Amino acid sequence: MTFTAKMCGLTFGENHPPHVMGILNLSPESFYKNSVRDSSSILDAAQKMIDDGATMLDVGARSTSPWAETISVEDEKTRLFSALKELSGNISVPISVDTMYAGVAEAALSLGAEIINDISSLKNDPLMGKVIADYNACAVLMATQKTPGDPLGMDAVMSSLSNAISNAENAGIDPQKIILDPAVGHWIPEKTAAYDFDVINRFEKFGVFEMPILVAVSRKSFLNEVIEKPAEDRLISSLTAATIAAYKGGHIIRTHDVSETADAVKVISAIRNQKEL
Repeated sequence: MTFTAKMCGLTFGENHPPHVMGILNLSPESFYKNSVRDSSSILDAAQKMIDDGATMLDVGARSTSPWAETISVEDEKTRLFSALKELSGNISVPISVDTMYAGVAEAALSLGAEIINDISSLKNDPLMGKVIADYNACAVLMATQKTPGDPLGMDAVMSSLSNAISNAENAGIDPQKIILDPAVGHWIPEKTAAYDFDVINRFEKFGVFEMPILVAVSRKSFLNEVIEKPAEDRLISSLTAATIAAYKGGHIIRTHDVSETADAVKVISAIRNQKEL
């Protein structure tokens, strides 16, 4: 099953190379400390990612790891808004903002963001759907039942994503502006790495939605079950998992490592477009 979607000035589909989404992390609480930036260096970091091949940027001011120290919404706003003011009008690719709070999302969209990446899939804040719809923005919706990333097994992930689409449409979000995230990662204690490897192995199943699918595996802890290395040493394992998922149908690779991922995308595209000899 093939499809083509256009949003935020980008084209997605099996006949197009996967897009690289660079992670701009403003949260010192992050599990991967080497990825943390501040507003004074954010523009240089963003431009380097674009030069290295990123066609989208995802800016987050709160660690989404369930094991991270929590911060207030006001702290999230302070970190995020300073960065967005530096980026707005100064970069050439669409900006996604990683937040679960409608007030943060609304201000971010007013500052030039085009995509809201809500790991709660609109469940954390009842006003989030309306905000995204009012701005006619794009939305990344992650597989969630009650808490972010809690579905266990492919059937539960598929059902959660289907419900997320319905909820988004009911909130007025344009279905042509929805990106889906299967929630790979150790989001709840019961979720072992086996669930994540199974989802990656069957990533082509998400093609039934005919919507762009986000591959979000970068340096995550589920990889540690296989390689037993800290986040700083998970580059190769991240690229392996991301490349398999993208080859099996992923349309966007969200990554801390843009240059290396962009090289992997070129190989994926070359293999897909190779004609029989």
